[in-house]
Amino acid sequence: MNASIFSKLPPEEITALHQSWKNDPLSVDPLWAAWFDGYELGSGGAPREKENAGNAADTSPYTVPPESAERRGRVNQLIRAYRVMGHQCARFNPLDPPDQTGCPVNPEDMGFREEDMDQPVNIGTFMDGGTFTLREIITRLQKIYCGAIGFEYHHIDNLKIRSWIEEKIQLRANGVDYGPEVRREALFHLCKAELFEEFLGKRFMGEKRFSLEGGEGAIVLLDAMIKRCPAAGVSHIEMGMAHRGRLNVLANILHKPLKTIFREFTPDYLPESPIGRSDVKYHLGYAATRHVDGKELHIRLSSNPSHLEAVYPVVEGRARAMQHNLQDAERKRVLPLVLHGDAAFSGQGIVAEVLNLSLLKGYRTGGTVHLVINNQIGFTTSPDEARSSRYATDVAQMLQSPILHINGESPEDLVWAADFALQFRQEFGRDIILDMYCYRRLGHNETDQAAFTAPMQTKRIEARPTAAALYGTALRKRGELTEQQERDIRNDLWEGMEQAYLQMKENPADYILPATAQDADETPLPRTSTRTGISPELFQRVGSILTELPDSFTPHPTLEKRFLARRREAFREGGLLDWAMAESLAWGSLLTENHTVRLSGQDCQRGTFSQRHAVLHDFNDGSLYTPLEKLNHGTTAFRIYNSSLSEASVLGFEYGYALESPDALVMWEAQFGDFSNGAQVIVDQFIAAAEAKWNQKNRMVLLLPHGYEGAGSEHSSARMERYLQLCADDNMQVINPTTPAQYFHALRRQVHRNVHKPLIIFTPKSLLSRPEAVSPHREFLASTRFREVLPDPDTPAPDQVTRAVFCTGKIYYDLAAYRRERNISDTVIIRLEQIYPLAQEQLTYLLAPYQKVRDFVWCQEEPSNMGAWGHLRNRLGRLFATSFRYAGRPSMACPAEGAKALHAAAQKRLIAAAFGPRAQS
Repeated sequence: MNASIFSKLPPEEITALHQSWKNDPLSVDPLWAAWFDGYELGSGGAPREKENAGNAADTSPYTVPPESAERRGRVNQLIRAYRVMGHQCARFNPLDPPDQTGCPVNPEDMGFREEDMDQPVNIGTFMDGGTFTLREIITRLQKIYCGAIGFEYHHIDNLKIRSWIEEKIQLRANGVDYGPEVRREALFHLCKAELFEEFLGKRFMGEKRFSLEGGEGAIVLLDAMIKRCPAAGVSHIEMGMAHRGRLNVLANILHKPLKTIFREFTPDYLPESPIGRSDVKYHLGYAATRHVDGKELHIRLSSNPSHLEAVYPVVEGRARAMQHNLQDAERKRVLPLVLHGDAAFSGQGIVAEVLNLSLLKGYRTGGTVHLVINNQIGFTTSPDEARSSRYATDVAQMLQSPILHINGESPEDLVWAADFALQFRQEFGRDIILDMYCYRRLGHNETDQAAFTAPMQTKRIEARPTAAALYGTALRKRGELTEQQERDIRNDLWEGMEQAYLQMKENPADYILPATAQDADETPLPRTSTRTGISPELFQRVGSILTELPDSFTPHPTLEKRFLARRREAFREGGLLDWAMAESLAWGSLLTENHTVRLSGQDCQRGTFSQRHAVLHDFNDGSLYTPLEKLNHGTTAFRIYNSSLSEASVLGFEYGYALESPDALVMWEAQFGDFSNGAQVIVDQFIAAAEAKWNQKNRMVLLLPHGYEGAGSEHSSARMERYLQLCADDNMQVINPTTPAQYFHALRRQVHRNVHKPLIIFTPKSLLSRPEAVSPHREFLASTRFREVLPDPDTPAPDQVTRAVFCTGKIYYDLAAYRRERNISDTVIIRLEQIYPLAQEQLTYLLAPYQKVRDFVWCQEEPSNMGAWGHLRNRLGRLFATSFRYAGRPSMACPAEGAKALHAAAQKRLIAAAFGPRAQS
């Protein structure tokens, strides 16, 4: 390389490169770095690194000859190679043989020979500068980058973050030494984790516990992180994990009483509460307060189902809500801490979906610490069958988060990693991944035989001493532990568990967790709603906020003409309110009553059907204006977020948020109702079943657009039948309202009555703008409420009625129009606004005047194997002691027709069928 290369770049680019090299010689191409270094030497100046090396270079035992530019470039290239690829040489897998080869960093490949090894080299700013032999440089590089931790961070573009990471990890060149006290404590936790599993295995032989054996280092890492949290400003930890090692974490990190854990293993154990705690013990959550350095640290481990990683977004949502409740604007007080399995982290798509939320405005939680307990197997599947990537954690590279691969049998490195992760999270507010390599000493569960499918790995594991045994030997060699002291540690731990077990056996009833206050306060779902109307003054106050814009704000001309003008007429001049107006009125009224309102979903600010416009965009400069934010005060807030294109992660997040916000209205809206099938695990395992399994109550609201307008299968049905099939024991509410006022009252009812049940609302599409689907002012005021069943407003004299048509949702308007157009006078139409729980008394009351009814009809748009028919058929038949006739689409494999002509024909047939053969003519 010579000066002629300057002619290939404009002078300003060369100047910029030169300045970048002065700031960091590794920030430019090695050949450019070498040229600049040689240029400085040739000009009589000191190399850039030497200038900043301070006295470090002066103390060197070597006399430094001017190195060739080419040689200096190769040294820089070698340093960079270790930084970028050193993790591939690191010794973080305890199952790798000691002579494992294959490191991609080889000095010989960069032109260095054996005779170069003892030549002095100026290393610039690396390791505070100075001059060392090449051999010494390589030794230091290997100690930093090829030890028990492999560092992946060169996928991070942010130079500030990279520099921070390098500064921290370069300190490892001098070794990691926390002192004998920390080492003894690490041994104690390894023994504690190991003996806990051994005790359970002996006392409860054959019982599944999904043990941590082989991964006991996780307890060392978690304990180290917890003890550093208060000093770092963390007061709350929201944890999530799957089943493996959960009991160990409960006992040794959250300090759940051993007597209670042992009691849950006994064959006669029954939870005290008749509802809740109905899941297996290795799915249960727990909350505890630990005192660290005189400060309280609140830790909560969320309950979770067997669906791996489904709890991950729930933990994030809980953390976000807790930050809101604590007014933790910097997001430093509440730490999400999630434990993963290696196969799940790489294999479950929800992981990538939730990682993608981490820096988004509506979902960020200030960074999550991820601990991957890498057993190097998933059930019986080896990594080469489970993923296409080198590491299980490669999916996290998209976040540009640092990834540390750590040897799970190196306790001091685990402590260092915990310290590093917490510092990084608090400094940058970003996720960090700790990939702890270990193994699974037993099979998938304690009755499984791992050797069936992994015989060679099983043999290696069986021949290997435990992590505690290995570390005990290492401490004895250091002279910090005697064999008797190690025996005493183990004996004391075992004796403590034995005493807890005997106490539990003597008084088993004393060691059942007591019912919570939430249990005592719970009441069944009432079949009649409370009053939720508002005063005329509040109606006008919220209406004014919704219709007044700042003088400097220019709305889109079409919105001004068709949306805002109509709103002003409705609120100011006594006009009729449509669906979006009623929704905003409900939200605004709740905000004035100090209830937070939160909605997220795909494009929900505008609304899928351009109906909502809760956030307005200035037509001239693009600035945003959210009218309801004028009602924000204190911790009360209106928050509406366009979500990522994900259902599972966002619904899980909002469910978690709602758990921590019992007085808030928390909603998730599907872009189209059927899109919620992408979040079916969250619906099945949390929304429908969490109360029964874990006594976990929630007021989450799902808004699912539903209605047949000829838009095809995925844009018609919200799969009502799925939700109704999940209904039992008053676990949730399912409604299909037909008027804006009903929607208004349903939202307010969700917050105002003393029950905590999820609410599923099938929201309309065409009714959003249908002229008949509007409500007058009086239906929002004073003593009004949500009505579970709506009577027929146009019914003829009761003694003329011989037919009763029952329906729910949008189809009512089509039935009413058909009856009106044909002057049919013998039919009453009754709307079920709430399908579950069924308001039976109201139904019988409404039908009581019609004594001559002999034709009972259920009419729906959906096919007969879908919709509400399957759920209601027998219930309605028993209620009225008669059989119901069905009017609707026949059974179909898909929810709706794809062509509008086919849809129209089917719709015409089912409406006519509802009124019987006489009406069809």
